[in-house]
Amino acid sequence: MATTHPLVPGDGEPAYVQEVNRGLARRGHRITVLLPHAAGAPRRETDGDLEIRRFRYFLPEGLQRLCYNGGILPNLRRSWTARANLPIFLAAQAAAVAREVRRLDPDLLHCHWLISSGLMGALAGGVRNRPLVVSAHGSDVYLRNLAFQTANRLVLERADLCTVNSRGTRARVLAIHPGARTEVVPMGLHPERYGPHLASEEKRRRMGGGTPQLLFVGRFSRHKGLDHLLEAMVRILRELPEARLALIGFGPEEAALRDHAARAGVAHALTVVGRIPHTEIPAWLASADLLVLPSVQVEGLGVVLLEALASGTPVVGSDLGGIPDIVADGETGLLSRPGDPEHLATVCLRLLTDRELAGATAARGRRMVEASFSWKVIAERLDGLFGALLEEHPGRRRSPGAPEEPRR
Repeated sequence: MATTHPLVPGDGEPAYVQEVNRGLARRGHRITVLLPHAAGAPRRETDGDLEIRRFRYFLPEGLQRLCYNGGILPNLRRSWTARANLPIFLAAQAAAVAREVRRLDPDLLHCHWLISSGLMGALAGGVRNRPLVVSAHGSDVYLRNLAFQTANRLVLERADLCTVNSRGTRARVLAIHPGARTEVVPMGLHPERYGPHLASEEKRRRMGGGTPQLLFVGRFSRHKGLDHLLEAMVRILRELPEARLALIGFGPEEAALRDHAARAGVAHALTVVGRIPHTEIPAWLASADLLVLPSVQVEGLGVVLLEALASGTPVVGSDLGGIPDIVADGETGLLSRPGDPEHLATVCLRLLTDRELAGATAARGRRMVEASFSWKVIAERLDGLFGALLEEHPGRRRSPGAPEEPRR
């Protein structure tokens, strides 16, 4: 169960749920993925060995505005239609989960995000000795809303296992429910799809052709700290006048960022590239001299840092949330103090001017990504954890007359 998933290839929706399931399917498991519907999407389809089923939650379907396009929480903040969707969505999801559990009699339920999928799994889980795994991705457990936290605690109390994408997320999960059984299983990537060989002069020119060239990839929202990056550019330009900054992504803060750049006197050094298909991102990352993720609110992990390191590009990230799981300061990149433009400028300049340090951190980062963050490694890790849970629930291992492969 999940609420975010690509609808069509290259649509920009996060693909990590899809990649986890594909990896497990390659290891012989039969998987049905239950998702919210979106206008124009098929109700049922297959993705290789995966069965995908989508439930409608509002009519007409063009008014289904709660899911996709940035996620449930941003949609709730910006759309009254999404807020009107919410109670009907929860009822529709509960009905869909109950229906699929009856139809499949699955051996194991795996729910991405504690709210709302994890809550539905908690209500449907525990029946007939069925293991329940929930995966916390960060945003779901950092919410301070009392109702959300109460629901999160209920889910964690009922789950057999909670996988978390970083040590920071695990600390937050344990703060909600100290007795939660947790395992760090990060999101990943396919390292073979990235690398310095993808660098392109054409991409570099489109970023601004800086000497050096800085890059941000992500959502243009306040918690990403882009206003602090623009302030840091003031000092960076004093010391490196030919430096340029490119922003790849989209979001509600784009107009405000352009205004901020003009006020700070760095508009000439800023290029807003906009939305880029994810399949093209490796070439853009490889063409930059530095990837910066200056977040000021907690990042569950910061997958773009992994992508940059896999591309051979040095990184700077804020010292919060799951980012230190990727950026070991001085080893695989440099950490900056969140919300401190002066310190951000200092660490960026250090990597931009010390090419030996930049090369060494990027090389160590690439090796780390290959060893610990590939989808193949992550699928193996989840397969082992799921297998151990099924050993604890022997009645769910295989039903009489069921196929030989386990059903998850």
